[in-house]
Amino acid sequence: MRQVGIFGKRKSGKSALMYALTRHKMTKETEYSSMEIAGVGKIMLVDTVGVDVEKSTAEKSAESIEVALILISNYSFELELAWISKLKKLGAAVIAVITQCDKFVDGGKNLAAAVVEVSGLQPICTSAETGAGIEELNAEIINRLKE
Repeated sequence: MRQVGIFGKRKSGKSALMYALTRHKMTKETEYSSMEIAGVGKIMLVDTVGVDVEKSTAEKSAESIEVALILISNYSFELELAWISKLKKLGAAVIAVITQCDKFVDGGKNLAAAVVEVSGLQPICTSAETGAGIEELNAEIINRLKE
């Protein structure tokens, strides 16, 4: 089964985003969820342990990921930049995601601009709370899986 991994620091909204994408209720125990995508088939979403956790299982998960969502929730994103590089080297298509954009006065636009400047990736601003950007992110995941 094709895998889409969700990578980010603890409390960056990984689980909330997974459940927004799958439209399932959040539970603390679930780290994997599968969904059917028209034209792509069945995929597995992998909610990894925070990349800021020492000896994180994210390293092992990264090896089998086809599309990687790297979540950025604040201006301190050096660790996420390192993960973008690592995931690309492993052959994953990387999508930068600004999470919790509803908590930014500007909807995350300035943070997104900073990410573009240093990574070249155009992030998608999302909010699992309001649903903002979820359909756009889903469409981008589908595009990457079809490539």
